[in-house]
Amino acid sequence: MACSVRCAAASALGEGDLTTRVEMRGSDELADLARTFNHTAGALEKTVTELLAMEAASRRFVADVSHELRTPLTSMIAMTGVMADEGDGEAVRLVAQETRRLGQLVDHLIEISRFDAGAAGLVLDDVNIATAITATLKARGWQTELTVEGPADLFVRLDPRRFDVIIANLVGNALKHGRPPVSLRYEPADTDGVRVVVTDNGPGIPDDLIEAVFDRFVKAEAARSRSEGSGLGLSIAKENAVLHGGTLEADNGPGGGAVFTLWLPTGSEETSP
Repeated sequence: MACSVRCAAASALGEGDLTTRVEMRGSDELADLARTFNHTAGALEKTVTELLAMEAASRRFVADVSHELRTPLTSMIAMTGVMADEGDGEAVRLVAQETRRLGQLVDHLIEISRFDAGAAGLVLDDVNIATAITATLKARGWQTELTVEGPADLFVRLDPRRFDVIIANLVGNALKHGRPPVSLRYEPADTDGVRVVVTDNGPGIPDDLIEAVFDRFVKAEAARSRSEGSGLGLSIAKENAVLHGGTLEADNGPGGGAVFTLWLPTGSEETSP
């Protein structure tokens, strides 16, 4: 009986219940074992609690700093943009470009902090996929830089803003790091959803990075210039897919080039941030 109780306690601790303790009786070896178990469980609970508190504090710090930076950066982006339009100096254009990049990084950090805090929610609408994708590409001047294939009458219930973020990051990644031709194909999925596939003809994703390509600040080439992105775009795209109850996967095509496959369910449930 005593063994079964202790075995159950050990199993509960192993499954993550750090409040698990066993009753200590007597002064034999079993009592010593129970005392050691309780001491270990208490130390583990204290350590994990401290680590979680440190992680939460770190996330709050990133979120607070990002929000504090947003206001002055908005003014800086506007002013450097005007300077770049009115002047012809390379230094002015470089400052404007890097300021915009810094502004994008701050926006991405704020978005990531919302996901980490569980504060990201969905505002759903019935969206025509063809219209939504066309709007995303047009807003960024990408209409002629890739081919788009899919039915004109496919409607899915999703968050339009977050869908725009996903598509923009996938297409932007393909245009930036791949080679033409770049294509986007969307279709109804067999599993009651929509599938969007973005492919390029570039060198593809290194084998050792396929599993990590959606991790934060991961870049396929360490030597890429600082102005080529925040390293958060694909991570944010996947977070938005998961928020919908969907998936986002990366692979290489049989003939080379990266392949990103997005699946979103047609029946996403609206959530409040």
